Amino acid sequence: MSDQKSGFGGGILKGLKNLLFKEDPAAELAPAQPAVIEKAAEIQVNTPPIVKSTTDNRDMKLKVYQLLESMNRPGCDFFEVWNAAGEMGGVNTANIKAAYTSLRFADNTLNKAKLTETGIYYRDGLKKVFQDETQKREDEKNRLYHEEEQAKATLDNEIASLENQIASLKQVLENKKNERGTISEKYRPAITEIDTKIAMGRDTVNNVLEEIQQVLDIIQKDIN
Repeated sequence: MSDQKSGFGGGILKGLKNLLFKEDPAAELAPAQPAVIEKAAEIQVNTPPIVKSTTDNRDMKLKVYQLLESMNRPGCDFFEVWNAAGEMGGVNTANIKAAYTSLRFADNTLNKAKLTETGIYYRDGLKKVFQDETQKREDEKNRLYHEEEQAKATLDNEIASLENQIASLKQVLENKKNERGTISEKYRPAITEIDTKIAMGRDTVNNVLEEIQQVLDIIQKDIN
């Protein structure tokens, strides 16, 4: 940046900042950061439909001004006329004419053609940066959408698998309950049969024991 630019009016962005903060003179200005891409990356695109605070809007506009400053060409051109008009109180016909007249003494190459050419340069340059950053944000948004859908699909598959497992386990549980209810039918006949045999055996043995006892009684009584 030329000495003419850095020395004019106490700083390239002074007039633009004055315009930006003229309704709030006490507002603290954030220092300009280097690296055009870094600044451009901070420009918000696809802003959600919510009401932004005045401070947020001013901060964002200041970042855009700082981006433009980083694009500033050497010598006096559209940017300096715009800045000077801002220092004079605002961008209007009278201030732009006065700024243009004053700056022609600092740089005799300044003319209408140069103002127009450099104005288009800043305008198109800012549009290009914004479009590039917007595309990056769109690509990032699409990537996140894709990841979101993939994450949903993965969880949907896992949920479906778990639901199938639960349904299968419920069926297994129901089968086990039914099986539990039929166990007696399987074992009771055999148990009843054993009880019957035990009873029959007891009766038979008791009859035989009675016969033996009768014989013993006769022996004791009638045998000498």
